[in-house]
Amino acid sequence: MVWDSMPELIQGLMITLQVSIVGMSLSIFFGLILASGRLSQYGYIRKFSGVVIEFSRSIPLFVFLFWIYYGFSLKFGINLSAFYAGAIALGVTGSAYMAEVFRGGINAVDPGQREAALAIGLSRSLGFFRVVLPQAVRIIIPQAVNVYVGLLKGATIVSIIGVADMIYVAQYVSLSSFTPFEMYTFVGLVFISLTLSIAGIAFLLEKRLTKGRTNG
Repeated sequence: MVWDSMPELIQGLMITLQVSIVGMSLSIFFGLILASGRLSQYGYIRKFSGVVIEFSRSIPLFVFLFWIYYGFSLKFGINLSAFYAGAIALGVTGSAYMAEVFRGGINAVDPGQREAALAIGLSRSLGFFRVVLPQAVRIIIPQAVNVYVGLLKGATIVSIIGVADMIYVAQYVSLSSFTPFEMYTFVGLVFISLTLSIAGIAFLLEKRLTKGRTNG
């Protein structure tokens, strides 16, 4: 039955990957904003960014999914598709972790680089984006891949709001074929293979980039 349902399962897997990639893109965007806030010279911005990060990390993804998909529609009249609601929920959750990844990577850059950027006439913000951030990327990329692995795992529960991902497909196929063990075992093996492969890529990237920093 698994083989017979392979086209539907592959389509569901593509949707899972799509929602996780969109969620990761939002995580990077909002995470960079929050990291900039945490590194701000103004105390109230640092505190506000810290509160947002802690709030995002403390609320379960399951709750975010229902807030965004049902809450926004009922309270604010904002009707989002299940796909985009899932992606936004993943993005909000992931942004808190990406903010700390960005902050750690930026803080790891030699402070002398910031001073050099200011010395050649660059503004603080321009020096950050042209001098500091490119160097921090070497440190950030491997950790960002690890964050994506977490979001990919989190994407497995977006089916609760109707996203036709791989778990959703496995659920309705197993209900009609009475083969839940086979279906969920196959899906589990697929996700284990994916996460191990991506984690392996993160390890190799970290090893290579660390070697590059040492040689540089």
